[in-house]
Amino acid sequence: LPPLAMLNHRVAVTMEDQVATTRVEQTFRNHTSRQLEAEYIFPVPKGASVREFAMWVDGKKVKGELVDAARARQIYTDIVRRTQDPGLLEYIGADLLKMHVFPVPPRGDQKIEISYQSIAPKDHDIVEYIYPLKSDSKAVTTLEDFALKLTLKSQQPIINIHSPTHAVTINRTGDREAEVNFEKSQSVLDKDFQLFYTTGRSDVGLTALLHRPISSEDGYFLLLISPRAELAKEQHVPRDMVFVIDTSGSMREDGKIEQARRALKHCLDGLRTTDRFAIINFATTVNRYRNSLTGVDRDQIEQAKRWVDRLEPTGGTAINEALLNALELQSGDATRTFTMVFFTDGKPTIGETNTDKILANVARKNTAQTRIFTLGLGHDLNAAFLDQVAESTRAVSTFIRPSEDMEAKVSSFFGKISHPVLANLKLESGNNVSLLEVYPPNLPDLFHGGQLVVLGRYHGAGHTVLKLTGTVGTEKREFVYELDFPSKTGDKSFVEDIWARRKVGYLLEQIRTNGEKKELVDAVTSLAKKYGISTPYTSYLIVPDAPMPVAQGGAAPPAGAAPILPTETPLALKATAPGGRQANVAEFARKVQRTAGEAAASRGGFEDRKFAALPSEANLEGKARELVKAQKEAENTKRALDLARGNYAAGRWAENQVNQLGVELSVCSNNLKCQDRLQQTALRRCGSRNCLEIGGVWIDEGFTAQAPTMVVKAMSDAYFQILDRHPEIKDVYQLGNHVVWMTPSGTALVLDTIDGKEQLSDAEIDALFVASR
Repeated sequence: LPPLAMLNHRVAVTMEDQVATTRVEQTFRNHTSRQLEAEYIFPVPKGASVREFAMWVDGKKVKGELVDAARARQIYTDIVRRTQDPGLLEYIGADLLKMHVFPVPPRGDQKIEISYQSIAPKDHDIVEYIYPLKSDSKAVTTLEDFALKLTLKSQQPIINIHSPTHAVTINRTGDREAEVNFEKSQSVLDKDFQLFYTTGRSDVGLTALLHRPISSEDGYFLLLISPRAELAKEQHVPRDMVFVIDTSGSMREDGKIEQARRALKHCLDGLRTTDRFAIINFATTVNRYRNSLTGVDRDQIEQAKRWVDRLEPTGGTAINEALLNALELQSGDATRTFTMVFFTDGKPTIGETNTDKILANVARKNTAQTRIFTLGLGHDLNAAFLDQVAESTRAVSTFIRPSEDMEAKVSSFFGKISHPVLANLKLESGNNVSLLEVYPPNLPDLFHGGQLVVLGRYHGAGHTVLKLTGTVGTEKREFVYELDFPSKTGDKSFVEDIWARRKVGYLLEQIRTNGEKKELVDAVTSLAKKYGISTPYTSYLIVPDAPMPVAQGGAAPPAGAAPILPTETPLALKATAPGGRQANVAEFARKVQRTAGEAAASRGGFEDRKFAALPSEANLEGKARELVKAQKEAENTKRALDLARGNYAAGRWAENQVNQLGVELSVCSNNLKCQDRLQQTALRRCGSRNCLEIGGVWIDEGFTAQAPTMVVKAMSDAYFQILDRHPEIKDVYQLGNHVVWMTPSGTALVLDTIDGKEQLSDAEIDALFVASR
């Protein structure tokens, strides 16, 4: 353990309109037997206008200093020199809060609290809040937990809330108040927390986040669509719900029938008195709980639960007959929604077994635009077929692996679809702006407490109108929004990144359903290489690293591909040179990337070496066991993608639709199709260049073995001379101390810890940044 490590990190934010009051509580633990003193720094969020701040140590107010950006630059640089950690270079150009902390008692804890008030920047109706999480280069990982609670209060109704960086939970307590929470044990604080929200008075709010870095090219958009909280409470659409449950013999295995019974009873408890329901079980034959839809009251629900308890698994799997039987219950009453929840653990074995014909039968019978939500249980499935059933009816598919809790997953799923607000959504734009490559192509229904995240590209520019139409029962509703689509925007590159992942998810689904076509494979490969997306054709998978305290003299790595400890040799460099010695960065780069982009093909081998070294879960407890479990899941994902690649190459594409492989590939593509925030990737954008992580070394994809090189020793005087003259290099430096980056001159700048120049002239440095002709 390091002498001083962060025990926990807790943040409470109250934001009233644009005024944010942020209170931070951090506890540090001294692992030594002597008193320690520390210099505490806290980067002020870029764009925040700090009005007042206060600092406390153990409850006593202490004197702190607000340091402007010019002086802060030297402080940041000095810390980077001392710790050999480039992480804080991100904050060059920002102000900082600074104070001296003494004493930190031996074997004891020291609590530090900060409170500051800032004005969150607003762009049109969109307010942005940022909290800096890389606030201390010596404590990037918490030993216990990180928690952030943000309370929003507004004079105007709060419409949309979204974090592109963290998986937050949102609790709306009314139209004008909401609570946003994020909490994680042993959290790796590797990226700043970012939140956007908008206000307005529309019953259905629409927020547009736009990214267009080059005016001559089409832009990217991310639309957030959600109902006003009070509207959702007032507007309860009566529902007809049909639950169809597989009771074939295989449901007896792994306790599936018991879990399915409990999950189904939970759904029954969630019905409202205005609803009607039906239950159908199927095996070799199909049976109904009642011949028609049943009204909801306490007695009916209890009777239905007793019927569910008597279900016993036996026989085959008549999927076609079960689906058609359920669709016969459609009442034709347009004032009610008709929804089917379909549980199965198998493939069709009785009656019609051709999945294309079953899909056609369902399409013909589905006269009331019924949403069919499919839940696949276990691995003995045709996952691609269940995906198609759901996709064709504007619903979603969910897969529950044998190791997962079926009851919890079904409960979560059913809660999200319990209160429909608007159905049959359609989005149109004005004549001067065209919306292109929109994902999802068919907008799903809008539910209470839910938020649609729609991504796409736009062509054209200027002030325009977006029109959202939908239905509430028999009533057609229309919402009109006036927006500006600029010809060039500031940096919201996450919009482009998330859009690319969505598109790849839909392309992979087409390939798995219909087989490979060159144009589809080329499109997937091109996007995956540009944005670092793991597919059957590309290997950019991130293996979770152990969340660990910081080693003295450096920072703990964020999970996955990230700067490693300066005292640690990257996996790729260990005993990879002639004679078994440690290779230097330039040697390794020339070996794995003789031609541009070649290294990507060898990346999977280094991930396999990590997987081979994993310990058994059985020998671990607590957080260590959870980590290895996550690593095993990453291994399963890589294995599935590798198997899929082999099946495609051999023309066996149908094998990618069924059984365990089919389920894993469905989960992968569905995750991409539903992407709404940034994901870790082995590819990083540095200026206009892409760099790829290979075994702990970052290599510019444009590097070749013949390229001239300039090797600079990391953290040397030469390293900081380059930073002083060309601050834009900080994006490259943040990759770590083992990097190959192609400079504008065409010379590769190589950073290494065991080799390289320690002094450079200004002329030598500037020559690197002059574009070659």
